[in-house]
Amino acid sequence: MLTNLSPKRRNLEQTKIRILSAAAASFTEFGYAQTSLREIAIRADVAPSLVSKHFGTKALLFEQALLHVEDVSGVFVWEKDDFGVKMSQLMSERATTNVTSMLVLALAHPEAKEIARRVSREHMIGQLAEWLGPPHADQRAMDLFSLLTGFAIQRHGLSTERVSPHSLKWLAESLQAIVDMGNVTEALCQSKSITR
Repeated sequence: MLTNLSPKRRNLEQTKIRILSAAAASFTEFGYAQTSLREIAIRADVAPSLVSKHFGTKALLFEQALLHVEDVSGVFVWEKDDFGVKMSQLMSERATTNVTSMLVLALAHPEAKEIARRVSREHMIGQLAEWLGPPHADQRAMDLFSLLTGFAIQRHGLSTERVSPHSLKWLAESLQAIVDMGNVTEALCQSKSITR
């Protein structure tokens, strides 16, 4: 007796997110050069042709995976008042910091390095500068990005020890000082205009 088997239906957006998540995990674990589209397809439980259909080349998928990981973190929707504390908690609790790992591992491959530079400049540092606002938003964004990247490399790549409370407090205070620099400068400007 024949049964009416219908093909497995997939939700297009969920499939794309699964592919992006699998790509991010593979690029984080193995780096750009050592990751293949076939491995990503297996990890995402999809046909390799779907990966190519939705994302084209490995380079385009790498860029989209970087953007996906950055978007998932939701850093730029946080309130500025407690940014330092929230970010230091996130940095200490997360088993891996995918964005940082993907960026560092990309440096070994010329094409991936160029993508990582562009994405970090335009989508990470640029958005961070916009979120921070004046004064010196670009400089402050680069300071925050450098501090977070360095801490992530040390925490998740080099150190096997748990982060000490002292280090977390230092990180939180350092991050918050960079964020608050805009508020302090704005307050000083307002107080000078009031006293004139």
